[in-house]
Amino acid sequence: MYQKSKISRGIKMIGSLLLFAAALSLTLSTSANAQTDYYNLFGHEGIGTRGGVGTIPPVGDFGTTHCRYIDVPNTAPGDYFLRYPLHLPTGVTVTKVSFFVADFNPAGVLWFWLRSRPWNSRDAGTVATNGFALSDNSSENDKTVNMDGLNVTVDNKTTQYWIDVSPKNSAEPGQLCVYGIQVTYSYPARTISYPVALPVIMK
Repeated sequence: MYQKSKISRGIKMIGSLLLFAAALSLTLSTSANAQTDYYNLFGHEGIGTRGGVGTIPPVGDFGTTHCRYIDVPNTAPGDYFLRYPLHLPTGVTVTKVSFFVADFNPAGVLWFWLRSRPWNSRDAGTVATNGFALSDNSSENDKTVNMDGLNVTVDNKTTQYWIDVSPKNSAEPGQLCVYGIQVTYSYPARTISYPVALPVIMK
């Protein structure tokens, strides 16, 4: 009887171990919804860059607000740029860019572009679909300008991304300046799998 009981317990133990091994091969999957996140830039991160004329322009920061501007009077859009390189994770999709700016110029405006190019290219940059916006001179104050309807998926292996801001300055360049920029982007939905271990019951 003792030998049979010992054999029976051994068989149950083997069965439990086999059940545990099978349980290790099971997985549960859960799908995460797309996640929205934000990338913020200070206005004073803008790099003064020449466009269609002249040399690299001087830049200024208005007062203590760090509101950056091209410090050249009487410019046209495209003459000079404040350039903001974008450093975003590969695989995210840019859906919106917002600009918080000062526009106290009754005649001038700020122009905004979202551009990209192959990283090993001399190309001037391709404007994204819906990747253009401009401020308005209907009121002279601080304002937010939105670039909506974007659908730009980031691929850092092949492509560079940046924002260009160009002013139509009058005699006072500091009337048009950039306080900050916010890039809204989303992560793709992901399916996460992980092992499930069933309890081992031994008697």
